[in-house]
Amino acid sequence: MSLMSVLYFAQSIFIPIFLATLIAFMLSPLVELMRKYYVPRALGSAIVLILVTSLIVVSINYLAGPASKWFERFPAEISEIKEKLSPFKKSIETVQETTESVKEITSMAAPDEKAPDVVVKGPNIFYSIMDGTQAFLVSGLSFFVLLYFMLVFGHSLARGLGSLINNQGYKTNVMRITRDVQTGISRYLLLITAINVLLGIAVGITMWLVGMPTPFVWGASAALFNFIPYVGPAINIGIVGTVSLLTFDSMTQILLPPALMLALNILEGQFIQPLVVGKLFTINPVVIFLFVLIWGWLWGMAGIFIAVPLLVIGEIILEQSNKPDHV
Repeated sequence: MSLMSVLYFAQSIFIPIFLATLIAFMLSPLVELMRKYYVPRALGSAIVLILVTSLIVVSINYLAGPASKWFERFPAEISEIKEKLSPFKKSIETVQETTESVKEITSMAAPDEKAPDVVVKGPNIFYSIMDGTQAFLVSGLSFFVLLYFMLVFGHSLARGLGSLINNQGYKTNVMRITRDVQTGISRYLLLITAINVLLGIAVGITMWLVGMPTPFVWGASAALFNFIPYVGPAINIGIVGTVSLLTFDSMTQILLPPALMLALNILEGQFIQPLVVGKLFTINPVVIFLFVLIWGWLWGMAGIFIAVPLLVIGEIILEQSNKPDHV
């Protein structure tokens, strides 16, 4: 329990470390590839970081325009949403009336004494914004610096840790486990990235076929949100459902885009990903869900993102440690 407390309260320190380590695992094959062409590790790491960061910035700028238009349009379309949801209004009103009846019965059974209102004043909003911005900037800067150093010195760090072990057998085992973890998690992250990109392309084409506006936005959002297990696809389906509600008039047209996206996510999550990734790692879905739940409670979206890779790392370590040739 003390470890959970440390991880929770020191998340501003641990989240950049964990994220930088995972991303370094994914990008290190590119650095190694550049080394084969006699590019120094320090220069290759800088080039990889600049290229990846530029790709992310360009993608965000490309998608920001259409996304901001939808966000601006949403408040003005509230009345249209209410009108399209009017068939469900009667059912909702019935539920509300039942709830009010239960509350009235409960209030009749309870005493009339009213507890005094307690007003707790929070901190000044200016200081809250400044504090949040400062924490974000510090965490972001720490992440990039750590990521660069891990790409440059990660291989020597593993060898340095291995040199601290005197027993040659244990040293060999530790180095092999470290190498297997790096190779395994790199393959996993690259496979997941490739699967998510293909999912995004499939979603974009599907949204274009059903007449959704800006289909490439929904393809990109499907690829990005799919990195967050369970929660990400659910959020994306909700967003697509809302946009579909604003775009189409008939209930069939409204339900078709989110239904197709749900079908594609189920196809990817239940068939394609287990078929491809399952050859490397086999983890019980219940364990995955519990791990995502725990890390999501600890670190929010960052915890949900790193939960499955951490579970994969744990499985690799256990699998390699249980091999008979290990001391």
